[in-house]
Amino acid sequence: MDQYPTIKFIVERGSTLAIAIGLLPLAGALLLVIMMGMHWFILVAGVVVTGVVYLLMRSYVELVRVIADMLLPK
Repeated sequence: MDQYPTIKFIVERGSTLAIAIGLLPLAGALLLVIMMGMHWFILVAGVVVTGVVYLLMRSYVELVRVIADMLLPK
């Protein structure tokens, strides 16, 4: 799998990557509320979007792992 470094990275560190990318909307919402003085509802929306993005990223990581396991030579 050395010829596919991105797939190797996702297979090995996909769970951490999903958490890190999933938390980005929450961090953005916190910044908007704290620094820009936006309404607190933005924070609620950030929490909801964080959950959705995390689930999407987890499913993507699982798909890449299945494809790597079944199709790529070892």
